[in-house]
Amino acid sequence: MEYFQNLDRLVKSLAEDPSTVNDPIKRIFVVNGEYLTANIAVVADDGDSLHTQENHDELLVIIDGGVEFKVGDSTQVVERGDIVFIPKNTLHGPILKTGESFSALSVFAPVFDRDKSNFKWNRDA
Repeated sequence: MEYFQNLDRLVKSLAEDPSTVNDPIKRIFVVNGEYLTANIAVVADDGDSLHTQENHDELLVIIDGGVEFKVGDSTQVVERGDIVFIPKNTLHGPILKTGESFSALSVFAPVFDRDKSNFKWNRDA
């Protein structure tokens, strides 16, 4: 396990995790601890990326943005430096217009098994 990493370098060198290749949000997992999981998430398409995590709370630190972000019934523009808390089982995600992109550090608790389906995508409902 690496104890020190740089957000900007991780975003630039994003190597998509094979478990997220077909997801609207591409991720690289950077921490798998005993109690939490963290990843860098990037969205560059304007399709539907809204989703829920049934068993995990999530804390986002926005790395790059200036996009609308939905959490439950609330929508707000988020940009670099903003922090967003998402309770488990709450519909959320960036709402991108053509040409927009979004990236964030996501911290999930409790830890989840990446071999399982942890996300329920709105587009699949």
